[in-house]
Amino acid sequence: MKYVYQRVLLILVASVVLTGCTSNKSLILVKNYAQQSQEVEEALLNEYEQTQETRIDAMLVQASREGISSNNLGVQRINNQGQVALIQNLLSFSQSIYMLSSENYDDEINSYSGQLNSSISSISELSSNQAPENSKIELVSTAINALARARTERARYQNLKEILIGSHDLIQSSFQSLSDELESWEMISKVSMEKELRTRLYLLNNPDRCELDNIARCATLSHSLEERIEAYRKAYTLKSKISALSVKFENLRSSLKAVQDLNSVIVKSLSQDDEFSKESLTSAFEITKAQLKKLKEFQNTL
Repeated sequence: MKYVYQRVLLILVASVVLTGCTSNKSLILVKNYAQQSQEVEEALLNEYEQTQETRIDAMLVQASREGISSNNLGVQRINNQGQVALIQNLLSFSQSIYMLSSENYDDEINSYSGQLNSSISSISELSSNQAPENSKIELVSTAINALARARTERARYQNLKEILIGSHDLIQSSFQSLSDELESWEMISKVSMEKELRTRLYLLNNPDRCELDNIARCATLSHSLEERIEAYRKAYTLKSKISALSVKFENLRSSLKAVQDLNSVIVKSLSQDDEFSKESLTSAFEITKAQLKKLKEFQNTL
């Protein structure tokens, strides 16, 4: 009887240890997913900011050509508040998941749980498919509240698992919404940069335009040889960026698609929790990692 008791106890201990190892490995996978999601979302946010600056630069160069007064110097910014807010909240969501799946999370668990709850609520509000998601978001919020009280690694893993599975459809629709907008952002960037390039070259090639055309309001610009060389250098750089736009945005689209697929694969892996799904997840990690590397290397050449 004593032998049977010891054997049962040994099996229970081994089971607990194996469960702990499984949850630890899964937490590492969740952390890796969150890290790669952050990198893609940061790249998207950076591109939105660059597109905004590109539009402003084009309008300022145009203002230099026309010599407008300060009263008329109004720069119309792109209305992208909703899209930027969506990316920022997706980024906040990924950052919170990353921290809450890390080893040193205890001190900040309440802070990051609150941030996670806030970001998922905001993403839901910004989503065009809000109504069908309400019930799932309530379940996700419940899991987040439970996560704030989690004191074991197993409990933390289970709560994070429920959060990622429950938020899957919402995250997918958000990624798709951003992907659908990339073509418009590429066009805005191209139009703005081409406008700036045309204006710069016109000013360089027509130094006497004010006298010749007898324009009422016109800014007369004069350049030394070195200044003209530098001005042409800027024009050449701008033309090179225009030529690289299509590749740049294609890399962004591919990276976004990779992390979108990664989100689906990790949710499937967490749901099934088998070796085959984990192998698929490892493959998805490598694809996303390769796309991010390609994106960064290309951006470094610009």
